[in-house]
Amino acid sequence: MPLPIATTLRDGYAHACCRFRTTVHHLGGLAVRNFREFAGSAENPGVRKVSWSLSPVSSSVPDARHLVRGQLAAWGADRQSEIVELLTSELVTNTLRHAWGPILLVLSFQDGTLRCEVEDANPALPGLRNARDDEEGGRGLLLLDLLSQRWGSDHTPTGKTTWFELPVHASPDAPRRPGTRMTDPPEAFPDHPEAPTR
Repeated sequence: MPLPIATTLRDGYAHACCRFRTTVHHLGGLAVRNFREFAGSAENPGVRKVSWSLSPVSSSVPDARHLVRGQLAAWGADRQSEIVELLTSELVTNTLRHAWGPILLVLSFQDGTLRCEVEDANPALPGLRNARDDEEGGRGLLLLDLLSQRWGSDHTPTGKTTWFELPVHASPDAPRRPGTRMTDPPEAFPDHPEAPTR
């Protein structure tokens, strides 16, 4: 009997170490990415861009909606705020269900196009599927496909980014806020169990 117990402990330790390395690597990637975004804003002043770091907890969904709503209002681009908030919450919810570690929410606006990105540490790209009538979830990507101008998901050095774009007209009197803003997460990132394969 001691052998199975030792094997279980060894496997659990190896899994914990792997998850820790992934999270640390992801945090380093976020720092590098945000530095590049901040440095690049001076070279491309026509882009309005802001980002927030979110904790992998359920309260991040309403937090994301609130942040997006406030930023769109600041940019004078809140005519489609309701749709942007809905799609943003779907992206964050999907990340909470199928990924782990810190979440980066990025909102950018250029030439009449609003782009929302949600980055996480799971490298598996999402795909559309047909949800059953009795399923409560599984329709987030379908909403993205129906309501956004275009959407997609791309690999990053630390995981993936899922994004969508919408045509939005901003008020010419709205102040420009180039650069990247990071907000501290409300709490330390807890360990998030790996989601089952869809």
